[in-house]
Amino acid sequence: MKTTPIPFNNTWEGIQAAARYFGAKYPEVVAAQWALESSWGKHTSGNHNYFGLKGDGAVVITKEFINGKWITLKDGFIDFPSLDACVEYLVTRWYKNYKQFKGINSAPDRYAAALMLKKQGYATDPTYPEKLSRLMKQYAPEHTKTIVGPTKRPQQFGFKKGDSHLIVNDISETIKAFSFEGKLLWEVPCLARGQYSDFEWKIQRSDTPPGLYKIGTVYKDYERVGDKPAYDRTLMSYGWYSFDMIELENQETGNGRAGIMLHGGGSALGWPGAWAPNQALVPTYGCCRARNIDLRDKVLPLTKQGTTFLSVFQEG
Repeated sequence: MKTTPIPFNNTWEGIQAAARYFGAKYPEVVAAQWALESSWGKHTSGNHNYFGLKGDGAVVITKEFINGKWITLKDGFIDFPSLDACVEYLVTRWYKNYKQFKGINSAPDRYAAALMLKKQGYATDPTYPEKLSRLMKQYAPEHTKTIVGPTKRPQQFGFKKGDSHLIVNDISETIKAFSFEGKLLWEVPCLARGQYSDFEWKIQRSDTPPGLYKIGTVYKDYERVGDKPAYDRTLMSYGWYSFDMIELENQETGNGRAGIMLHGGGSALGWPGAWAPNQALVPTYGCCRARNIDLRDKVLPLTKQGTTFLSVFQEG
């Protein structure tokens, strides 16, 4: 084991420091793994095993996602003499090149590194990269440098009296509505945020691709099921109303994306929290999300008056 000047602390900052010391290019990924695998350092799977590293050692009951479902089984987890030794083992075998394995230090950014961990077989949980990404975005946020938006305008697509233009800004977390005449009609909270980097929109479940869209089909679930429906997973995910966003700059198809919408709800809020009128806004799998009641009382009326265009601005 590499000798450390002092033992590292069992904290987010301590884990990052240890990971950096042992050679991890993305120490915040290591810290996110620590937080997720050990419940912020409170539970280990073996002696000083904060990362669920398997091998000869303690036999523990664990859960794995196999053949499309979660199963409970017993497995062996390595015992380590110290936290430092555990971090060094993780970094040496997963972050650096090790034998025939290409370490995740080779990834172009920290979110790609999280994806690489899943692809290389570190975890069976299909949402493992997303969970790591959410932790990094919250506890190791990136700094916004520029803003990226549409290259085209509604006027290029027959913008006329009665039409409206929605501006979604993921930096300010708002959506503004303007009339054809340019008058500000209203401004309410909105996210255009997925599960990965604030600068990533080219992979599935990442941020909404910047560009110009127009509203297409409107799904009026609130009008179909009322204000107190029974639990339904789709209703929980999408909320009262869902508005198809039709790309006008090839920003969806061109980035390998599909099915982007403006909707409400929020699975992370549970039921019936996701169906509440003023539900909290949580990131989606790549769509825009606004409050249920704002979709009903503000966006929906605009779609009945004329064509509704929507511009998305993102961090660049």
